[in-house]
Amino acid sequence: MSQVSIYLHPPHAEHFGIAIAEAAAAGLVPVVYRDGGGWTDIVSKMNQGLGYTSVEEAARIIRSVLNDPGRLKALSARAREVAKGFSYERFKIRLSEVISSLSPDPSAK
Repeated sequence: MSQVSIYLHPPHAEHFGIAIAEAAAAGLVPVVYRDGGGWTDIVSKMNQGLGYTSVEEAARIIRSVLNDPGRLKALSARAREVAKGFSYERFKIRLSEVISSLSPDPSAK
């Protein structure tokens, strides 16, 4: 991952997209099949133009990103930002928020 700019994720490889999140955290621009958690929860939040439904479309997206260094840099930065949402620290914060929202408010009595 340290020597590439794009991560191509094949269709039906995994349901959540751990590999996608790892690639994004490394600054790779993920190009993913428009289906499943990897697309819905990760890449669609980066850029709607990074999803594909055919091999030809994937190739077109990759070519387009690689031919525009400014866009590649911006998408790489956005990938890192979105990936931060899947960090252990973010998980702990979100879990605490959910637990707090389920706990009765002691001052409500």
